[in-house]
Amino acid sequence: MNKRLILLLCIAIIIAFLFWYSSVLQSAFYVIASYLNALAVENELLAILVFVLTSALAALISPLTNIPLVPIATLIWGPVPTIIFLLTGWLIGDIIAYIIGRYFGYKAVSYFVSKEKLDDWSNMVKKRTTFTTALLLRIALPAELGYAFGIIRYPLNLYIFITFLSELPFAIISTYASEAVLSGDTLKFFGLIGILITVIIIAFRTTHSDLV
Repeated sequence: MNKRLILLLCIAIIIAFLFWYSSVLQSAFYVIASYLNALAVENELLAILVFVLTSALAALISPLTNIPLVPIATLIWGPVPTIIFLLTGWLIGDIIAYIIGRYFGYKAVSYFVSKEKLDDWSNMVKKRTTFTTALLLRIALPAELGYAFGIIRYPLNLYIFITFLSELPFAIISTYASEAVLSGDTLKFFGLIGILITVIIIAFRTTHSDLV
């Protein structure tokens, strides 16, 4: 299962509670957001590029995530542009991961993912290569699964389409959940988090039972 995402969701819930009930944290956040907003106004293209690049890196390297930047991005650009920038960065990172896996193989990928994980992921993708299963695997497992798709030479056009479909709900939910935290809408926040966790669990259980 995408344990990193589950962990990030738990951290997000804790941070949300701290934000709602800590005026000090709220003040600090808006000071930082105001400063970054001023920088983004002065250098809009650079700000967008940095956000997209951090999103791409998050898709390439497991410990990294740019989710903490999403609330600030939502304040600066609004939900829809933030979704577009976030999704664009993730897709770029996912495609680079695929290319590294396909053209440079295990040796290059070992710098980003352990061989054991890579072997497990590659075997799972190979065992059932239907479109639906590949999509569910893409939802259930970490973003670095793209390396495995490249190593087994899964068709690039299908991989991009599957990746887009799998990343889109995460981008939408991350952005609107961030907006809900900022507006203090607890019902919306937990509703979105609940949907995301449900989707991940269903995808994991479906692929797990299908790949046994």
